[in-house]
Amino acid sequence: MVSSHAADCGPPAMDFSDAERMAAEILGPGKVLGFRNVICAWNAELPKIEPVMQFSEDILRECAEANAQRAADWRLACALGLSLRRQQEIRGWNREKQPCFDPDFNWWLESQEDFWATQSVEPGYRLYDFTRRFPNLHWQVQEEGISELGDVFTRAEEQAVTEICFSNFLLNGKEYLLPNWYHWGKRQTSYRHHVCVGFSRPRGFLVSVHRDAGGDDVPLDPLAVVLSRKAA
Repeated sequence: MVSSHAADCGPPAMDFSDAERMAAEILGPGKVLGFRNVICAWNAELPKIEPVMQFSEDILRECAEANAQRAADWRLACALGLSLRRQQEIRGWNREKQPCFDPDFNWWLESQEDFWATQSVEPGYRLYDFTRRFPNLHWQVQEEGISELGDVFTRAEEQAVTEICFSNFLLNGKEYLLPNWYHWGKRQTSYRHHVCVGFSRPRGFLVSVHRDAGGDDVPLDPLAVVLSRKAA
């Protein structure tokens, strides 16, 4: 359960579990958002059962090596699984209290968008690469590129991407993830186009939509992909 107002917790306390501490030692400072830190950021109640870390040391070291080579920006974060609507209820529209959602883009609060905007995702740890992958490509072309990387990679869930962006801002010194581009997600709207999310400074966090096929008059450059790494 999450309260109606999130707390600004400041820099993350080293209140890590043993598994999170191992991940932080491997991935480095600021690359891990632990379960209790995220609970604090969203002012949530502790569940009876804490999430289990499913990523092995080998996977984390592989990701850390890619980070060291500047080929990726892998982050391990716990997500509470909140829907986009629930996140908006908590963080609101007030640009004076960042991070907030962009009040100029509130189309996704309309009733015809309930079927995806109120959809939560499975809570737990996510291993996401916040490098700007597959920019300026049509959605299906991006899918083909992700598929070529192998079965352990997929397009990240936009709900969890949004939640992690907010958590990271609150816990890592107001650091913006997706500062000038948008993650093109999995959910399709009532228009049958896929949702895209990202920060639009200083306006706030934008939830928008983009026509999948693009077109000569529709720029695709701001749209890219946050990759998700599966545990196995």
